[in-house]
Amino acid sequence: MVASIEQIHLHRFCSASLLLSSIPTYLITRYMVTAPFGRHVSTTKSPWWYGPKINPRLSWFIFECPNLIWSWYWCWHRNDDSILFLESSGDENLIPSNTLLICMFALHYVNRAIVYPLRMSPNSQSVPLVVTTSAVIFTAFNGYIQCFYLGHIEKLAPLDLSRHGGLSRNNIQKLLGIFIFVVGMGINIYADGVLRDLRSKNNDKADTTSNRRYYIPRDLVFTYISCPNFTGEIIEWFGYAMASQFSLPSVAFFCYTASNLIPRGVAHHNWYKRKFEDYPMERKWAVIPFIA
Repeated sequence: MVASIEQIHLHRFCSASLLLSSIPTYLITRYMVTAPFGRHVSTTKSPWWYGPKINPRLSWFIFECPNLIWSWYWCWHRNDDSILFLESSGDENLIPSNTLLICMFALHYVNRAIVYPLRMSPNSQSVPLVVTTSAVIFTAFNGYIQCFYLGHIEKLAPLDLSRHGGLSRNNIQKLLGIFIFVVGMGINIYADGVLRDLRSKNNDKADTTSNRRYYIPRDLVFTYISCPNFTGEIIEWFGYAMASQFSLPSVAFFCYTASNLIPRGVAHHNWYKRKFEDYPMERKWAVIPFIA
């Protein structure tokens, strides 16, 4: 159904809370705590509150899946009087923006929740329960914010592919946002593939901590930054926010993503420099050249 005034106010409060929480998230994960994830999982006994370690494939599926559930729910499990963002406009030149955006959102999480776990190395580091749990809470909260907004609050202007609407501000912003999203997703998937394939190659000096072999990525996208996979994901959600006309929920998601991934990228960058004496000198930044 169409959102009530109370639901809209609650949604706006949740979106603003997510946006504001990006500040302490960045400060804590950048300067106080490194998330015990992947290579940063301690090889010694972990604190009890980390909980048991979970199979990495299962963990990734569990904590990314809420976004797919929300996408499905608000698209197909809805009442007849809801915002009909999947309804045809009757004009083949008009593409409903809400449909487009929720498909972009779902597409990313099809990759993260299904494709990425299936392609992970079976020897990947197990994930502490505290990381899985905290990630589930975030994705469930964010999935509600993004999908409820697109399904029940705001009906965005459609993308007009006709000659008349081609150069409108609405069209240019949406098309540019979609292009940026696709580029970011491509970088993210490509860089993840490079990292995944490293363990099958033996031409680089390796760190053998915990009987796991780590290699220096040498691909072009790693020339100046250590974590282009994180860069790609940040670019993705900036494009999504642009295509969403910089709505509060999309901006909040973009800012929170950056606040989470930049500190993690810096931790990875510092780890590489500690572990490899021959780490490339020109690779000076973690995620964003000249910034971080």
